[in-house]
Amino acid sequence: MNIRKHVTKIKIFALLFFLLIGYSSYVKYEGAKLEDENKTLKKQLDIANEKIKEQKNELDDLLDSQKDIEFQIEVNETDSNITVVAIHGGKIEKGTTELAYALASHNNYNYYSFLGLKSTDNFSLHVPSDKFAETYALEMVSKSKRTLSIHGCGGSEEFTYIGGRDTELANRIKESLTKHGFTVKDTPKDLAGISSDNIVNRNRDERGVQLEISEGLRTKFLSTNKHSLNSYVLAISEAVNNM
Repeated sequence: MNIRKHVTKIKIFALLFFLLIGYSSYVKYEGAKLEDENKTLKKQLDIANEKIKEQKNELDDLLDSQKDIEFQIEVNETDSNITVVAIHGGKIEKGTTELAYALASHNNYNYYSFLGLKSTDNFSLHVPSDKFAETYALEMVSKSKRTLSIHGCGGSEEFTYIGGRDTELANRIKESLTKHGFTVKDTPKDLAGISSDNIVNRNRDERGVQLEISEGLRTKFLSTNKHSLNSYVLAISEAVNNM
């Protein structure tokens, strides 16, 4: 009997046995490790999903809150002694905010606009000029020497009514607008803007200029072609800055 040959076989079987045990342990270890990694990944995904849900809820709350916003106030205060206001801006009298902002920013005037943002019935936010008493608007106007109040009136034709108690500046604006090709009509009494309670007349000199711009002209201002808006701004700027 060849003992050496049997010993060699035993060694080989022993080696294979231990290799199998080692491989089995490795597989169990890797399996446990993979299971732990999967648990960790699942936990991370659960946390991420919770954060996504929280952010979605916050976004939904923000959108819901914005649905309830009926108006917004825009203000830009400079060192100028001239203030431009559009108290019926946004969707109340469309185009008045845009004109007020263009005029104020072109000349570095003070700017104020009350913007209606409702989906419907924005005219319910229309407060008459002699009743408008928003604190910041009154404060800005009271510190100014001159005030221009931008309004919108009906009419499909392109024209402007000019009122207010500052008749000298009103006449200058009328001349300048006419020179630049714009139509200025005689102002109806109900749009004359001569009440001392009218916000346009509540500046330091207690007189201002009220501009009532027809729907037709305001629609043109809001078109993609800004030539008319720019020309209108230049016409008023010439009149005001040459006083």
